[in-house]
Amino acid sequence: MRLVPCLYLLPAITLGCTGEDPDPKDTADADTDTDTDSDTDSDSDTDTDTDTDSDLPEAECVDEGGACVLSGTYTSSMRLAADKPWLLRSGVVIGDDSAETVLEIEPGTQVYGESATNGLLIISRSSKIWANGTASNPVVFTSDQLPGSRARGDWGGIVINGRAPINACTDGTTPCEAEGEGNTGTYGGDDWADDSGWMNYVVIEFGGTEVSPDNEVNGLGLQGVGSATELDYIQIHQTSDDCIEFWGGAVTAKHIVCTSPGDDGIDFDLGYQGKMQFAVVQQWGGTGNNGIEADNNPDVYTAEPLTSPMVSNITLIGDAAVEESNFAMLLRRGFAPTMANVAMDGFSSACLAIRDDDTYNYFADGTSSLTASVIACDESYEGDDEDDEATVYEASGNAITGDLGLADAWNSSAPDFRPESGSTLLSGGAAPSDSFFEQVDYIGAFDQSNDWTAGWTHHDAN
Repeated sequence: MRLVPCLYLLPAITLGCTGEDPDPKDTADADTDTDTDSDTDSDSDTDTDTDTDSDLPEAECVDEGGACVLSGTYTSSMRLAADKPWLLRSGVVIGDDSAETVLEIEPGTQVYGESATNGLLIISRSSKIWANGTASNPVVFTSDQLPGSRARGDWGGIVINGRAPINACTDGTTPCEAEGEGNTGTYGGDDWADDSGWMNYVVIEFGGTEVSPDNEVNGLGLQGVGSATELDYIQIHQTSDDCIEFWGGAVTAKHIVCTSPGDDGIDFDLGYQGKMQFAVVQQWGGTGNNGIEADNNPDVYTAEPLTSPMVSNITLIGDAAVEESNFAMLLRRGFAPTMANVAMDGFSSACLAIRDDDTYNYFADGTSSLTASVIACDESYEGDDEDDEATVYEASGNAITGDLGLADAWNSSAPDFRPESGSTLLSGGAAPSDSFFEQVDYIGAFDQSNDWTAGWTHHDAN
């Protein structure tokens, strides 16, 4: 019988003070199979079936005040058990950028980022994260500060590095590799179908610490991550920087929630060619930037591989109190997407901003498309290129309306993003013709009946 201390320094610790551990969850027989249909041209699916045997050893608990401290680099696979609180001290690195190391996280596990050391989790190339949350027991990454005292930037976030292609090497170097934002490791390579694991029902909150001036870590940074990696039901809440940023690669994602970002909601960069369906961004608190910010290469706008994701069923909700550079979508620097079923409202600058000749050229020649979408901002377009933006948007049959007809989309503590009866979003949608996408006929991330954010997402202000 192992005694456990009755003094806990971290919030929300669920271990009791009865003198012994509660019965641990039996995860040795828990299954976490994934069904991944991937190939070298970045096709994949995100059907996740939590059904495989796990025999990874439980991580050693280095106990400090009731928390199990993780620090340094780990090169042996391990499992974080849900009956213990885990603390990320400084940069915690999984893998050595060569051999495979797996970090498995049980359903319901609480992982705290240490504020004093800018706790951060980094998954190296060749290694994997298996975060096995469920709707009733999500995996939660949060601040080590007490509820009521938590804030954006209390800790770092999660960075995953992969070996998929990126376009950062404008000098022609192949395969192209780069150093991650915030010195978070090397990423990039030549394997579109690289596998960095999966994350299901995961909440990441109060992260995005500033490593140096203007050098912040995102809530979830996906750097050269390949298409065999799966993301489904992920929330990033109250982060200082972007909620989620895709730096090249081809990782696929479904059911993404971004609430109260300090910067952009979703950011596409450096040759990302993955797929995303069902995502919502909600600004509040007078902070933030753009709902979606999307670029190709910032120096060579035609660099290949192009940043050309397929994106469908997105709801973007702005906060009018955000005064500067507050667009639902800022598309620029040669971004070349296939986008459909996007619903936009509430952004103070405009709903749509399209910049740079190369970006417009891709829309003109059919490389890019934006279809079956609805704008409801006070200003539809940025202004400097308003006629050109209108040509791109309105020529494809997209709509402009005064009201999206959402149930309670601006509620910061208990939002409801579903369209109400009579909403223009309830019909007229058409997802891209690709096996990854569910073929739904509504616009935005929600139909009228299914609030897929309910029960597992967090909306605390601090």
